[in-house]
Amino acid sequence: MKKILFIAFFIIVIIGILGYNYLYQDHRDVATSDATSSYTSTELIALFTDNDASNDARALDQVIEVSGLATDTSANSITLDRKVFIEFKEPHQLALNQTYTLKGRCLGYDDLLEEVKIDQAIFINPSN
Repeated sequence: MKKILFIAFFIIVIIGILGYNYLYQDHRDVATSDATSSYTSTELIALFTDNDASNDARALDQVIEVSGLATDTSANSITLDRKVFIEFKEPHQLALNQTYTLKGRCLGYDDLLEEVKIDQAIFINPSN
């Protein structure tokens, strides 16, 4: 009987360890990840507004590069061409009306604000 209890306890411990490792995986590091694709801000908006779900999957929850003209800036975010909102990992000082290329994780399209959301962004080039 003790042998069966020991084996059952051992199996439960193994399942617990595997379950914990599955649920609490490491987060994706955008800085070290390669971008799956590169877009201009207008191409990215067109990708999400064409009503084709298969196109959305090409960028959704992927690390992508996006470039465009800065139309609104703050310490923690930038808006490119009034349609792509990008949130930084760290605060930056940015200039308006400059072209920037950034890499980040695409969260999707916000229908209410009509803009694409990207987070964990880093600069590919600070300005052109």
